[in-house]
Amino acid sequence: MKHTLARAFEVAARIGGYALWQLLWRLSIVHSPTPARRFAALLEGLGASFVKLGQHLSLRSDLFPPEYLIELQKLQDDVKPFASAEAVAEIERALGKPPQQLFVRFDEVPLAAASVAQVHSARTFAGHEVIVKVLRPGVAAQVDRDMRLAVGMVRLLSHFSGVLTRYKAEAVVQEVWASLKRELDLREEARNVHRFAGAFRDIEGIEIPDVIEGMSSETVMVQVRTHGRRIDQVESSRLGPQLAQALIDAYVRMFFVLGVFHGDPHPGNLLVTDDGRLALHDFGVVGSLDRPTRHALASFMLAFTEQDTEWVLDSWLDLGMMGRTMDRDRLRPVIAALMSEYSRRPISEWSLGEAFSHLVTACRGYNFPVPLHLLVLGRTLILIEATVRMLDPQFSLLDALGERSREVMQTALSNPSQTRRLQYEAAVASTEWQRLLASSLRRMREEGLRFHVDHEGLPELSAHIVTGSSRVALALVTLGLYMAASLLMQFKSGPQILDFPALPAVFYLFAVWFTVRLVRAIGKP
Repeated sequence: MKHTLARAFEVAARIGGYALWQLLWRLSIVHSPTPARRFAALLEGLGASFVKLGQHLSLRSDLFPPEYLIELQKLQDDVKPFASAEAVAEIERALGKPPQQLFVRFDEVPLAAASVAQVHSARTFAGHEVIVKVLRPGVAAQVDRDMRLAVGMVRLLSHFSGVLTRYKAEAVVQEVWASLKRELDLREEARNVHRFAGAFRDIEGIEIPDVIEGMSSETVMVQVRTHGRRIDQVESSRLGPQLAQALIDAYVRMFFVLGVFHGDPHPGNLLVTDDGRLALHDFGVVGSLDRPTRHALASFMLAFTEQDTEWVLDSWLDLGMMGRTMDRDRLRPVIAALMSEYSRRPISEWSLGEAFSHLVTACRGYNFPVPLHLLVLGRTLILIEATVRMLDPQFSLLDALGERSREVMQTALSNPSQTRRLQYEAAVASTEWQRLLASSLRRMREEGLRFHVDHEGLPELSAHIVTGSSRVALALVTLGLYMAASLLMQFKSGPQILDFPALPAVFYLFAVWFTVRLVRAIGKP
C-alpha cells in the first residue's frame, strides 16, 4: 500500500508538471520541445508501464495527430537486463525444473532485454537451438498497479477536460490495459506463434520458428531460434525484390486466408535467414479480421487501386469505420480530395497505409469510435509499405495487388467452412427425407391440406390499422360534437350557465378535449 501511494504521488506530480508546461507553452513562455515530444518524454519518465502505454497509443491515429504518433512510435524499451539468478528461478518455478535439467546449454547472459521480458539462448536435449523468453519478475503486478493509477487519473481529469470526455480517454486506457494483460501472458503469444508456424510451414520463402511443445507458461516461453540479420541490414540488391514479394505474399495470406496477422512488422521483428528466407518474430501483437471485414478490406484495396471514390466510400463503411446512419455526403468530399491528391502522384508514391490512416483521422472529426483491430491494421499496412520500399524502391504494392486482384477477391470470398456446412446439411437431408416425407403424408391424411401464411410484420401492421381506425372514429365523434353544439347554440333553450346554454357548453368541452388528444397522438405509433 505504501509503495502504491508513493507511486500515485509520483504519477500525479509528473502529470501536474506536464500540465503546467502545457500552460506555459500555450502562453508562448516556453518554445521547446514540441508538445508531442514533451508528451512522449512524460510517458518515458514514468517508466516501463507507461512506455508500453505510449507504444499502444501510437496505434491510435483516430485520437492523436501525426506528430504525436511519430513521437510515440519512437518510445523504446531501453532498460538493463535483470539478474540471471532471477531468470533461472523463474524458469524453474514455471516449468518445474531448473535450466540445467531442461537444456544441454543455457546462457545466463541474456541476448536482449526489454521492459517486460528478456531473452536467453539455449540448446535442448533434442538438439534444437532455442531462445528462452522470461518475463521480468513482478512486471505483471507493476503494470496492473500503474494502469489502475492511470485509469484513476484519467477518470479524475475527465471531470475538468471536455477533450478527455469527448474521446472517451478512460475507455481507451482500459482497452490498452486489457491488451497489455494479453501481452504479459506468454501462453497467448505461444499459441499465436504455433498457429502461424503451422499455417506457413509449407510456404516457400517464409519461416516462422515454432515454440517447443510443453515448454511454455504464463511467464516463460521456449521457441526455436532462427539465425539471421535484421531486414534493414540486408545489403544485397538481389534479395530485395524477392524479400519484398515474400512479405506481401505472407500478408495477403494472413489478411484473406487466416483472418489473423502479425501486428508489429517493424524491422526488428523481421529477419533474413542465411538461405534468404524471411523470418517473422514476436507475435505479442496480433490483429484479427472476421470474414465480413476481410471482404471489406479486399474491396477497399481494389477500390483504391481503381481510384473509385464511391467504391472506396462503400468499402470504408463496410469496414465499420463509420456508422450506417452517418451522412455519406459528409465523408464523400474527404475521400474525393484524397483520390484527387493521389491521382497527381506517380503510382510509386501511392500508399495504401497512408490513405487508410488519413481516413481514420477524418473519422476523428465525427467522434466515431474506431475498432482497435482496424487501428492495428492501419499501422501494419504502413510498416509493411515502409519495409517493402526499403527492400525494393521500385516495388509498387498497388501494382502487385492489381495484378493479383482476382486471386485476392477469390481468396477473400472463399469459405471452406460454409462448404463443409453445406455438405453436412445435404448428408442429413439425404438420410432424413424418407422419414420427413412419411410424416408429412400422415399429417395431410389426418388434417387435410392446409397452408400457413406468416407475413413478417403483420401483427405490427394490424396494430397500426386498429390504432388508425380508432383515431378516425374519434375524429368523427369530435366533428359531430362541434356540429351538434353549434346547432344547439341557435336554440337558447334548456338550462344555462352565465347566459350560455349548458348542453352546447358540455358538447364543446368534450370536443376540445378530444381535439387535444388527437393533436397529441399525431406522429405517435
